[in-house]
Amino acid sequence: MQPLTSRRARVAGAGLAATTLALALSSCGGDERPANDPSHIVPPAADIPELEIRSNGVDRFTVCPPPGELGQHWIPQLPPWTPPASAADAGPPLPVDQDFIARTADRTPTELAVEATHRDFRSCYRRALVRHPTQDGRVAIVLRVGPHGRVAKVESYGACELAPEAISCMYSVAQRLRFPPPPEGSDTVTIPATFTSRDGVRRTVPTANDAYTAAAYVSLEAARPALHECEASARREGRPTQSTGTFTMDIGPDGRVRKAHVDPWTGDQPLLLCAARALETLRFTAPAGGKGTVIARLNFNPRQGGR
Repeated sequence: MQPLTSRRARVAGAGLAATTLALALSSCGGDERPANDPSHIVPPAADIPELEIRSNGVDRFTVCPPPGELGQHWIPQLPPWTPPASAADAGPPLPVDQDFIARTADRTPTELAVEATHRDFRSCYRRALVRHPTQDGRVAIVLRVGPHGRVAKVESYGACELAPEAISCMYSVAQRLRFPPPPEGSDTVTIPATFTSRDGVRRTVPTANDAYTAAAYVSLEAARPALHECEASARREGRPTQSTGTFTMDIGPDGRVRKAHVDPWTGDQPLLLCAARALETLRFTAPAGGKGTVIARLNFNPRQGGR
């Protein structure tokens, strides 16, 4: 009988040889796959909280998106706008204050608008805290300026978590602004506004899926005009306009929606089917690995007081 120590040595030697053989096979190719093999990539999945669609245009996400990559946009590309042929600017032309133009010649319309609305926007936010004490969020108020310098239309984009009352108040403030007549006959001015609590930003380090989700928020906003047309069609036909639905979208390698499935849902089925068709026209960020999922919840005309 050989000594126990020798037997252990043989076992250890055999294990070492097996390990060496496995490493050699691995280095020769074996089952090793490229680092960018799609089978190793977890498909991105964006789960977007409720997007409220209101007939008055004051739409918002009930929860803000996660932090995206540094410099990632949160305001979608704005659709072009042209003043209506008739009554583009209600009322006669305003007298132009040449002194004002001279004093502000080196400042952009956006800089002027931000300065003019800063205090009033903050007042809108603070008044809404009475009913919504936890609101922290942001919104981009967009002004469509007509040929006479009046604000012909106010829109909002990227709105999240702020109370609808606060956003409506900002609409009213922005509507009162006046600008020198745009040289090109019309102009678009964007006022980004972000409100945070004393605790500041809650998260600052994004994951890859966070960045994909943040981009999906922006892509989803592109459907808002079509979603409003769905709501307006239901209203014209006398159908219910309070509806909710959870839409699960399969995203293809080019970022396009392959299929949109609605479940669960409540309210008017034709309205939600119209919404599904609108979502199927969207194009999201091309997902890593060639496929992805976006889940979006829509709430048409939420009841007063709902959040």
